[in-house]
Amino acid sequence: MSSGRNPGVILFNPATWRGVGDTTAPWGLVSLCTFLVDHFDVTLVDQRFDKDWQETVRRLLSRGNIVLAGTTAMTGLQLKGALEFMKLVKGCSDVPTVFGGVHASILPLQTVAHEAVDYVVVGEGENVLPALAGALARGVDPRGDSEAEYVRSVVWKGKTDFECASVADLDALPAPPHSLFAMERYVGASPYGRMLSVLTSRGCPHGCTFCIHSARDARSQWRAMSAEKTVDLLFTLASDLAVEHFHIQDDNFFVSTARVEKVVALLNERRPTFTWTLGGAHVAHLKHYSPDFFRTMRSAGCVRLLIGAESASQEVLSRVGKKQTPQQVMDINRNLTEAGIRPIYSFISGVPDETDDDLRATVELMARLRKSGGQVDVGTIKPLIFYPGSTLYSWALDNGFVPPETVEGWIGISWDHYLELPYPWLSQSRRRFLIRLYYYSLLWNPDYHWVSSPLFTGAARMLMPLTEWRLKRLEFRLGLLPSVLRWIQHIALSR
Repeated sequence: MSSGRNPGVILFNPATWRGVGDTTAPWGLVSLCTFLVDHFDVTLVDQRFDKDWQETVRRLLSRGNIVLAGTTAMTGLQLKGALEFMKLVKGCSDVPTVFGGVHASILPLQTVAHEAVDYVVVGEGENVLPALAGALARGVDPRGDSEAEYVRSVVWKGKTDFECASVADLDALPAPPHSLFAMERYVGASPYGRMLSVLTSRGCPHGCTFCIHSARDARSQWRAMSAEKTVDLLFTLASDLAVEHFHIQDDNFFVSTARVEKVVALLNERRPTFTWTLGGAHVAHLKHYSPDFFRTMRSAGCVRLLIGAESASQEVLSRVGKKQTPQQVMDINRNLTEAGIRPIYSFISGVPDETDDDLRATVELMARLRKSGGQVDVGTIKPLIFYPGSTLYSWALDNGFVPPETVEGWIGISWDHYLELPYPWLSQSRRRFLIRLYYYSLLWNPDYHWVSSPLFTGAARMLMPLTEWRLKRLEFRLGLLPSVLRWIQHIALSR
């Protein structure tokens, strides 16, 4: 919160949409404040919760002590809110603007070319942003501060050389200063009680070709808090915010077997009153864990685990860099359900050279998972987006994709605009087919993890026989429901 005693910094979290409301805590921005709050009054403005955010920003700027206004964004819809913020700042002040986050770090030169953007921080900014803010507060122009280390990861108009900043040792960072911000608004409802999202590691060692970590830059290197620091963080947040359930959103929680086993052992020793879900798990790691360990993990509070199954076609799995087999998915599914942990799966479509037989195999795997016993969330089959920074993005460029020339152009590169995406290797009829496949797979999963609507659940259960018939035959003609669901989602996204 800003007191006005020190130079001020505004950090802005732009809105996105998930269909069920997004209360995910912006840990990236909170972590940026780790060292920033030592010398600056930081105000975190969240577009999702502050309906009068424009007035909030104007009021902060009118105080005259703001030295920097920064935002973050992923490729797609978040860019809209981020640019609205940047334009507002520039429209009523001369405060320098800073863009960070995934999209700006991948495309820094295009991002900084925008008229409302003064600087881009490339990579992880815990050490870079305080140094940049400090220079600006002292009246030092970063463009003339070439000897300073922070400048290596800062881009401005005309500067084309840069390094990707990363934090090598997460234990070297103090705990994120969450108590300075209104964290209660990020505590949402779940079947297990008051839920908060949290991050305990960064990066991923795998080269899945659809993922930005396949670029293999400094941010892709897997790093994690120690088991001790991870467990301490969970207990602290549970105590401070009355959290009853954590959603651990790591890209890959299971990289270090020793760390996972230590986390589980410490939790069992301390007997937490909270439960937890793991949002990032690869079959390549899970296949090495025994049924007994999953039971131990369940006793430590783990109740759900999200797995990227992606496809049941071995050819497609190889194409996207997944080192796994459908049988391994079934084996892990059995071990998890027997331990009382609910598996949640995700599948993709639209992979280069994918066939209908590949998709039928995936539908059949989903059917086997559904019938395997226990609570299983088979997820959906969602069309792939060729995001910048991924290996498949390079494939897209080689096969006719013409990327947007401006930051604004990337707002529409999202799943909601799938039918309009400039992917020349996909016909319009194929796109419609993949969209319908997604919506029917959604209807086939009444208890889908990301939807908490009794109306949806009831309707999906009633339509189950027809939905299953269509999916197993990939027969989507004359199906009205996908169009209705897509229309509802599009209206929500356009608000």
